[in-house]
Amino acid sequence: MFLDELITSIVQLLVFSLIPFVVYLVGRKSARGFLRDIGFYRPEGRTVLLALLVSVALFAIMWGAFFVTDSVELLQDEASVAGRLRAAGLSLDTALALIVIAWIKTSLSEEILFRGFAAKRLIRRLGFQAGNILQALIFGVIHGLLIALVPDNPIAGWKIALIVALTGAAGWIIGWIKERRGNGSIIPGWIAHAVGNTIAYSVVAFAL
Repeated sequence: MFLDELITSIVQLLVFSLIPFVVYLVGRKSARGFLRDIGFYRPEGRTVLLALLVSVALFAIMWGAFFVTDSVELLQDEASVAGRLRAAGLSLDTALALIVIAWIKTSLSEEILFRGFAAKRLIRRLGFQAGNILQALIFGVIHGLLIALVPDNPIAGWKIALIVALTGAAGWIIGWIKERRGNGSIIPGWIAHAVGNTIAYSVVAFAL
């Protein structure tokens, strides 16, 4: 399982990085400086500590919403990340797979595309408030669609809307950390996103 997830995580990372890279390459006529452009550099100050605190809060809010809306069974479905891990059982192989999924496949890929690429350009065009809200809305809607499109999905529309709102709020907070506290670096948001996912996948897959 670990090897399969490592391969698919790398592929997804490359795919999610392709659009930002192509846009950068067309605009600059060179690949030099691409990593810095998407925010892949060391942040200033104690932003990482702030990100860790935020990740715990986001976990409590985001995943608590699934319990409130009686949607935990969907998280444990074998079509979901936690469901696949749960079905495979706790082992070194699944633990390594969980880390790869949480830190590369989901968080790093999404932070590059949404905060490193989309948020930066929307904020540049629309200003911080409008740009950050718009990228967060896109982030939330896409996550809602992924849940809504699950076959035989038992979740009511208002529950999906709540998930969209909470996911969007998480995206806004991470965008705020990047722009207002992290000097444009995606590293703090990546850490917040990854730690939150690691805790969530672990709890849903092996503790419930």
